[in-house]
Amino acid sequence: MIKLIATDMDGTFLDNSHTVPKENITAYKLLKEKNIDFIVATGRAYYEALPTLQEANIKCPVICLNGGTVYDIDGNITHINKLPINDIKFIIDVFKKLNISYQLYTKNALYTKNVMDDVQIYIDLAIEHGADPNVENIIKDVKLRQSNGHLIEVANLEEFIDKEDNPTIKLLGLSNDKEKLDIAKKLLLENNNLAITSSGSNNIEVMHKNASKGNALSQYAKQQNISLNETMTFGDNLNDTSMLEITKYSVAMKNGHDTAKQVANYISDDTNNNAGVGKTILKFINKKEVN
Repeated sequence: MIKLIATDMDGTFLDNSHTVPKENITAYKLLKEKNIDFIVATGRAYYEALPTLQEANIKCPVICLNGGTVYDIDGNITHINKLPINDIKFIIDVFKKLNISYQLYTKNALYTKNVMDDVQIYIDLAIEHGADPNVENIIKDVKLRQSNGHLIEVANLEEFIDKEDNPTIKLLGLSNDKEKLDIAKKLLLENNNLAITSSGSNNIEVMHKNASKGNALSQYAKQQNISLNETMTFGDNLNDTSMLEITKYSVAMKNGHDTAKQVANYISDDTNNNAGVGKTILKFINKKEVN
């Protein structure tokens, strides 16, 4: 009996144009009718995730920045794992040593030295999923976030790492040199205060050690008095494995990373671009798995 469904966004709930397919919206509406809880768990910040969900008329709690922050259905922060200043400096030193560019995710905004880095992230992720990215739409979305003050281009990122009213939650390192990223991961793992994961082959994501989608989902399910054996999860990449490995109905996307597929109990019949999440939900409902 499924009482809660949690899904990743990019490469999972969203298609390669970064929109929610109609079949996924249909499945979401059906879950509401059946009083099945629904939550999004993403590596995105809330200010990045919300516009896409609002466009699809989806209103739900959101686990953001890989568990770094959790927001309730009304957009209030219910949990936050901020990075201590000493750990932030340690992360930056590693990235600088290896000449890896990085971005700073804070509670209120994403800081970058070059907004085109953000564009390139989404282009590379789409290509990695075997898609032909809509560059025009991606640039449009990035420009919108700039105008909203949620994506800010600055000359010196370190000026923004220690703001009491705007704590740093995540750092994202970017490089097409996989060897550099592997070395960075090994160095970062020497700090036991950190959690390290990835949402694609060209990046490395660094958060507080307690920040993971699995931890955040486990806490949320407990608050709702729902067992993880009554929970279904969807994901496609390494930053999803922490929630895929703890739930009974864990589904890796057909287009997903091999590690996600190895951890999950099921693999979707369709990719994210073909509404694999929505179709899988409907399949389970038709099997009366959620009744």
